[in-house]
Amino acid sequence: MINGAHEFYIKYAKEAGFSVRSSSTKRCKGAKEVVRKEFLYFKEGVSSIKDGERKRCRGMTRENCKAKLAVVRSKTGKLVITVFVEEQSHPLSTPRRVHLLRSHRSVFEAKKSLTLQFSADDVPTYQQISILEFEAGGIENIRCTKKDIYNHEAKVRNELRGQDAELLKEYFLTEQEKDPCFFFKIDVDDDGKLKRCFWADSVSRRAYGCFGDVVVFDTTYNTNQYGMIFAPLVGVNNHGQMVLFACAFLSDEKTESFVWLFELLKDSMPTNNPKMIITDQDPVMTKAIVQSLPNTFHRYCSWHILEKFSTYLNAITYRDFYKDFQQCIWESECPEEFERKWVTTIEKASLDNNDWLKSIFELSSRWVPAYVNHIFSAGMSSSQRAESSHAFFKKYVSKRNLLIDFILRFNRALAHQRHEELGADHFQDKLWNSLVIMPQFVRENATHKMYAAESSPKERVRRVREIAYDKELDFASCTCKKFESEGLPCRHILAFLRLFGNIPLPNQYIMKRWTRGAKCQIITDKQGVEIGGQRSSMLTWRAKLFQLASEVIDKSIIYEEASVIVNDGLQSLLGKIESIVSNTKSGGISEKGSTAPDYEALKDPSAVRAKGCEQRLKRGKEKATNAAKYRGRRCNGCGKIGQSHDKRNCPLLNNPSSQNEESPQHALEYDSKADSLSSTGLHEKMKG
Repeated sequence: MINGAHEFYIKYAKEAGFSVRSSSTKRCKGAKEVVRKEFLYFKEGVSSIKDGERKRCRGMTRENCKAKLAVVRSKTGKLVITVFVEEQSHPLSTPRRVHLLRSHRSVFEAKKSLTLQFSADDVPTYQQISILEFEAGGIENIRCTKKDIYNHEAKVRNELRGQDAELLKEYFLTEQEKDPCFFFKIDVDDDGKLKRCFWADSVSRRAYGCFGDVVVFDTTYNTNQYGMIFAPLVGVNNHGQMVLFACAFLSDEKTESFVWLFELLKDSMPTNNPKMIITDQDPVMTKAIVQSLPNTFHRYCSWHILEKFSTYLNAITYRDFYKDFQQCIWESECPEEFERKWVTTIEKASLDNNDWLKSIFELSSRWVPAYVNHIFSAGMSSSQRAESSHAFFKKYVSKRNLLIDFILRFNRALAHQRHEELGADHFQDKLWNSLVIMPQFVRENATHKMYAAESSPKERVRRVREIAYDKELDFASCTCKKFESEGLPCRHILAFLRLFGNIPLPNQYIMKRWTRGAKCQIITDKQGVEIGGQRSSMLTWRAKLFQLASEVIDKSIIYEEASVIVNDGLQSLLGKIESIVSNTKSGGISEKGSTAPDYEALKDPSAVRAKGCEQRLKRGKEKATNAAKYRGRRCNGCGKIGQSHDKRNCPLLNNPSSQNEESPQHALEYDSKADSLSSTGLHEKMKG
């Protein structure tokens, strides 16, 4: 009832043009019940600070106004107004400005929840005000200002510090109650601080059940205040889109942490281990994969290796021979052809003593297509899928986020990603290209028929592919191994099938993971429990209620009688809702999960600095800029520091005869941190 008197006086003050605040409160002895309450003008009283003592210029906080209202609870339980001073000794606010006064502004619970979800969706505060203004029918009807929302967000961040990890755990437990297929695991250190955590919802686990044959793993940094490493495991779906399988936070990049992560991946996912996992050349990751995924083929990211050519080759050699290395890597069909072309290129470029080239050649079986195309890779040769997902999610999260804030923002980003549609048709383009190919019979034995298919005249490199038709299996394979590595029949096989009238495509050439029905299957975990879907959010409910309310208002507003009915109905509903809220706050309705936990609270993680923090691959132009800033300008042509020229007008590059005067190998001594030229055309080549 006291709250009712306060609200009544606030409404009166708003109509009159001033603001109010609560004052003295009197309670019964030995009881919490309020028997007397006073409400005053918010600048009531006299300031104790003299004008000469003020350190900064600010408005008067006290004006000695006597306006007030006092209420007393009678013996019958009713509130009685005992004091009411109406006279004002200060100027009143105008109706256009009264909504800016303090007592008439408040960030109510509904707006707090909405601003939290708006922030999770990366909506800036100034845009949040615009949305609220549009819904309320004017900025004066929002009942709060932009500064109020900023202050509320800062208050929330301050309140979360110290209990961030515990809130993250509570969030996971809540998600598990709503989605029984939600899986998570938290590990702590000896001090009870969060050390690492792993989670995967039902949608991600179902996605792994359909598309978990190839996993891409790459770590990223600066996604939270603690510097913990964000480690998502991703793959591609039947449309070629990136899909998320699971996520983890790690406090370090030790073998122990990666083993912990991979073991949880195996335990939480419904199907067997992946056929292939793609990572960079991190030796710690390699050791962990050997230990946890011994039957999974570990492929190194081709893009990371190719990017280093500009670092470990001098500018002249890179310019003259990088395309030869590209052709050797991407256009070799078998290991023998690759090795022959590699040796030829090494001899032409006089790179026999380059230790880095020797090291990557020894690892050819882990990254060169000619060695790995016999294993299904879903068309991926690098970890760029993971890095593109990092770039996408970093639009929503930043190093300023607490863990719980990160999760809310991350989930909004994930919801957006899951709703993206890709209309590409994987088979139509290949079928069109197959029309210009005519396979020719070569030979036959008891089990196979051999055909030769010459490539299209438009292709840069003309070669003859061999098609082997297995009579017993009724299946054709091609030496390009596109079907084995990507699961899609190449144009040579399509031309062979068309030659014998096998169109539409026979079932043995259609991999289910690429079809529309790839996800139309029941996915169960290892205990046989079906993995289901997701829940709807508060914004979904809000949208439904707004739609219904808008329809009622639109139909009733043109009829006075109907408007009266709607108004009376809304007033009645508001009273019932306020009764529910009041009972909930007073303990009449118990809130689920409000009991105190019977375990020791989880402590926030310690701030860490991982070895790859703030490091990323830089292109040649950026590294040249940094070199000029910190070490003096370096020419990417001759490699000398402090020169007045650059690569565009370098005399060594523009005058080939000058190469005889000074050995390029001597003039261009690059270490592992030296500036490098950009690998032009690399991405286009990889897309091809």
